[in-house]
Amino acid sequence: MRRRGAILLVAWTAAFTWLGCNALFGIESAVFEPDGGGSAVDDGAPGGDATTDASSADVLADVIVHPCTNTLTDTFNCGSCGHDCLGGACLAGQCQPVVIATELGQPMAIALDVTHVYWTNATTGDVRRAPITGGAAETLYDGPIGTDLGDGLVRTGTDVYFTIGDADGGVFRCAATGCGAGGPVPVVAPLVTPQYVGLADGGVLLFSEGQFDGRVGRCTLPCASGPTFVAGPESFPKYVAASSDGVYWSSVIPGPGNLRASLGGGAATTLIPTNAVQQIEVNGSEVVVALRGSGVRALARDGGPTRRIYEPLTQTERFAIDGTVIYFSDSPTNGRILRCPLVGCGDAGTTIASSQNRPYAVAVDKTNIYWTNFGDGTNGTIVRVAK
Repeated sequence: MRRRGAILLVAWTAAFTWLGCNALFGIESAVFEPDGGGSAVDDGAPGGDATTDASSADVLADVIVHPCTNTLTDTFNCGSCGHDCLGGACLAGQCQPVVIATELGQPMAIALDVTHVYWTNATTGDVRRAPITGGAAETLYDGPIGTDLGDGLVRTGTDVYFTIGDADGGVFRCAATGCGAGGPVPVVAPLVTPQYVGLADGGVLLFSEGQFDGRVGRCTLPCASGPTFVAGPESFPKYVAASSDGVYWSSVIPGPGNLRASLGGGAATTLIPTNAVQQIEVNGSEVVVALRGSGVRALARDGGPTRRIYEPLTQTERFAIDGTVIYFSDSPTNGRILRCPLVGCGDAGTTIASSQNRPYAVAVDKTNIYWTNFGDGTNGTIVRVAK
């Protein structure tokens, strides 16, 4: 009995020591992720611990297994107590990227669900996926080599949506588990040189035709009533976003290059006359845009002056918004993934990954940031890093 009491005393001392560490670092929760880097699922997102309860013996077990002693190299306490790198290494207090898949080709667009990450391959003409927590990649759509899959990918409901830019081009869908023997199912077709597919609130599918007299359209899934074209002819429209009262897209002319909009169903108007809109997203009362050579900027949904979020003299490719934070890829030659508060960070974003091989599209969920590395055509990758 004396020996058992001594063991319990040591265990509870460790627990209270760790709780004190949390209080010192300002961390409210005293619950660690389970062994294995937090691969359990909680509320439909990877990385949570659906079985641990703060009042259970699991708390004591986790404290003993992952005590907070070295926040510079401890993968379970990286940078601060309780910050789990979810399978990644911890170097100098920063979680390191984890490669989910390596591609012979150039991965481009990216999408997520609670178990998998999805991407298009611009070289092979395929749509692929792999488990977020690791495992073999699968081909959902095995297109001919060089098939133009545009620059968008949507994962919603039971399906994944993408564009095919051939003679019978359009927006197509496949089950998230694969297209099957019947191949992809047309959703909006025919379209001439479709360039983008996106999703707005209310299940509104957005798309564009990337030609001199292209159109911008939308339809509410499953799009049984056909599309509505909100603009056209437009000069090489590409990226599209929408709010409840407007549709926004990029164009080349008049310009060179613009952020264009149809507000309240009215005629198309130019909101930003600039030469390289790289992405558009509606975020609350603002429209956020990535501009080649001018970083990330925002403006009111009905237009007006822009405000600077991040403005280096480099090429910002893509971004993902997560609450009050924006994550984005820097110039392909710089090879960085950064974060910045949406209120702005000038040209001083926080680097969360560096030395990446031409980073491109970005996505985010509750626990991780994901991106595609375009590579040089032979060694593209799909990567994640814990928030």
